[in-house]
Amino acid sequence: MCYFYPMTQRKQTLLDHQMRINKSLYRIHADLSRDLTVADLAARACYSPFHYQRIFRQVTGESVHDYIRRCRLEWAANLLVYNPFEAVMDVAAECGFHSNASFCHAFKSAFGYSPSAWRREGFVSRSQSLKSGWSEASDNPHRIYHRQTLDPGSGFSSHQVQIRRLPDQVVAYIRHVGYDRGISEVWERLLDWALCRGIDVEQQQMIGLHHSNPDLIPFDQCRYVACLTLPSVCYPGDGVGVMSIPGGLHACCQAEGQFGDLLYLMRDLHMDWLPKSDYRARSIPSHACYRDNHFINASGRFQLEYRVPVARKLAGGVSA
Repeated sequence: MCYFYPMTQRKQTLLDHQMRINKSLYRIHADLSRDLTVADLAARACYSPFHYQRIFRQVTGESVHDYIRRCRLEWAANLLVYNPFEAVMDVAAECGFHSNASFCHAFKSAFGYSPSAWRREGFVSRSQSLKSGWSEASDNPHRIYHRQTLDPGSGFSSHQVQIRRLPDQVVAYIRHVGYDRGISEVWERLLDWALCRGIDVEQQQMIGLHHSNPDLIPFDQCRYVACLTLPSVCYPGDGVGVMSIPGGLHACCQAEGQFGDLLYLMRDLHMDWLPKSDYRARSIPSHACYRDNHFINASGRFQLEYRVPVARKLAGGVSA
C-alpha cells in the first residue's frame, strides 16, 4: 500500500519548477540543431522570459545560454570522434551552429583545439590529461576505469553488435547529475512514484539514458536519466516527467557486470566499433535497457542491452 503525505507549498512549488524545466530540457536535447531561444522555451514552460531564466538557473545550476552552449559543444566533441568522416561543417550544423567560423572559435575556446586538430590528436590528449588526474582522486568511483584506459589503444574488444529498428517509447523519468551510486536513490524515487499510481513496475522496462562521455566529462558532471516505460497515458507530477524516447535504428549489444563495468562497453562501442562501422551516431543519447538493474537489486550486478542510436552511412557522407 502506498500512502500520500501532505506536501509543503514550497516543496510543491519546487517540484512544479522541476517539471516545467524538464520539458525545456527535453526540447533542448531532442534536437540541438534547432533555434533554441529563451523566448520560445519560456513560453512553452509558461513563464515570462525573465522568470524562466531565474528558475532555469535555480534548477540546473547554469544559465539557459550556458547550458545549451555546453551541451552543443560536448556533443560536437563526441561526434567529431564517433563520426570521423563527417565534414566539420555538418557536425557544426547538427549541433546548432550556423557558422563554421563561430563553431571553430567556440570549440577551440572550450577544448583548446580546433575541430580538425581535435580529431587528429586533441581528443586523446585531453582525455589522457583529464583521466590522469581523475585516476588519482580517491572520491572518484571510476578511478580504476580512468587509470586502465589512459592508453588510448587499451580495452577495445570485439562485441556482438546487432542492428535493430526500435519503436518510440513513452517513459516516466527523473534526471540525475553524476555517474555515481546516487543513481540508486533516483531509481527508488521513480519506482515509488510508479507504485503510488498503481503501475506494476515488474511489467515495465527500466532504461538508463547516458548523455555524457565519461572519457571527457568528470563523473560528477555526467548526465544520467532514470526512465520507466508506462502501460498507459500517465501525467507528470511530483518531480517526475513524462517523455518519449525516439526509436529508429540502434546498434545493440548485450552486457552484464557490476557498477562501473558498463563504461568499458560504452567506450568500445562509441570509440572503436562505431567509427569503423557502416553507421554513424545520431544526436540522441545512448541508453541501457535493464533486464536486471544493479542500482536497485540485492546482487549489485546488471544484465542489460546497451543501445546506440545510429543511421546508416551512404555515399557522399549522407545518412539514411
